Amino acid sequence: MRRSLPKLMLILLLAFGLRLIALNSRTLWYDEAFAVLFSEKGLNAMLYGTLSPVDGAAADVHPLLYYTALNGWMRLVGQSALAVRLLGVLTGLLTIAVLFQLARELFDTRVALVAALIAAVAPFHVQYSQEARMYSLLGLLLIGATWCFVRGWRTGSARYWVVFGVLAGLSMYTQQLAAFYLLALGLLPFLARRRDRVGPVLLSALLALLIYLPWLVNLPSQLRKVGTYWIPRPTPGELLLTLWKYSYADLEVHAPLIAVLSLATIAILLVLLIYRAQAALRYQNRTRASLALALWLAGGPIVLMWLLSQWRPVFLARALLPSGLMFYVALAWLFTRARLPRPILALPVGFWLCTVAAGLSSLYTWETFPRPPFDAADQAIARHWQPGDRVVHASKITMLPMVYYNRGLAQSYVRDAPGSPEDTLARPTQEALQLLADECIAAAAKGSARVWFAILQEQIAQQGGQSPELNWMNAHYRAASTEAFNDLLIYRFEQPDDVARRAECEAVP
Repeated sequence: MRRSLPKLMLILLLAFGLRLIALNSRTLWYDEAFAVLFSEKGLNAMLYGTLSPVDGAAADVHPLLYYTALNGWMRLVGQSALAVRLLGVLTGLLTIAVLFQLARELFDTRVALVAALIAAVAPFHVQYSQEARMYSLLGLLLIGATWCFVRGWRTGSARYWVVFGVLAGLSMYTQQLAAFYLLALGLLPFLARRRDRVGPVLLSALLALLIYLPWLVNLPSQLRKVGTYWIPRPTPGELLLTLWKYSYADLEVHAPLIAVLSLATIAILLVLLIYRAQAALRYQNRTRASLALALWLAGGPIVLMWLLSQWRPVFLARALLPSGLMFYVALAWLFTRARLPRPILALPVGFWLCTVAAGLSSLYTWETFPRPPFDAADQAIARHWQPGDRVVHASKITMLPMVYYNRGLAQSYVRDAPGSPEDTLARPTQEALQLLADECIAAAAKGSARVWFAILQEQIAQQGGQSPELNWMNAHYRAASTEAFNDLLIYRFEQPDDVARRAECEAVP
């Protein structure tokens, strides 16, 4: 360990540097702004905004461990973009260190160093280490739980099984989709036909259940909320696409050549991994068991989540971040211990590095939906602000980030269509945020003499190229100017007619 420590520190330093790039300059998007604005209200408000019943379902779907941690973190370091995202950066660095320990336990120091290096540079892990969301913490808890699981399995020590149970319970308080990864871990004694390990795993699961029990009673109502969510039913292609995201990023690719080459690279690496793994799994030794575990935890949760999503769609690639980290361990084994001829391995590794470089470049420079420069739009509006002005948003997607960047502007927004997949911000959650939506654009405009109307081009495209809200503004106000902040459009409207001044929802077409 002493010899590998300097190398590990260099890898962590590289990881820290990559996660600091554009950390403060890239604007917070809706999910991050929600996390900040929600967390700052405190635990009581968050409980109300999450668990209050709405039409037989909970108001929101997420547990509150991350939001509570973020609340305490913001009290210490503030609420700038750099400050709120730094929590994810630090938990991401800790995850890499724990991943090193896990890979070293499973294989050896060389595999562990390469696994840590892959995680350090992987755009997918960089992306969710940089976001003010719960996924970096989820990765840390579940990789830590996996290390304790392996240590408990191999040593029989009760303390590892106890810590595993605690971490498993905490992971469920972070993101309830952790259940798929934990289920994959829980199935290992049965898949390995080790009856002697069933007891410790079940006792650890019972401890995790006891820790999670206070929240478990709310799970049915939160599942009913998921039933109305925007998440689509995944296709079979989503399985390969998820593995691709692990090496690129959870972003769209606008360059077809990069998309084709990167997908082909992942497919080739997957074929090589399966080919060499088949040979390694024939032998009864420690490497066989370690490789089987890494492969199962890399792929099993993906398949389990995909299968359930055919009934109730819950498939989120970002919630599979722990499986992505185990995929990096499997790749590290392939790169270092699979005994492939170097010429055969060199080409896909080279293309994989190109995929990583392209993913990082896309991540650092992404400034369109859902992450346009909300801060620049707020600044531009503030420069021309007059008493009585109002910013009106077509939806919550632009409202929350622009409120985060400038709370001094009078802002309002139109609620999502009731019962639609986008209707995710329930009334109790709005009340907790102290940001109530208006029923229609007329009510949101409130008869203001000047209205700054914000809408994303993506929103217009999703509505077939016609925005009812924008049409209403054009019908009842005079359009004075339009300014584009990439794909965020800011219109300035003036001189409302009598209908607009009355703010009647019935007037909306």
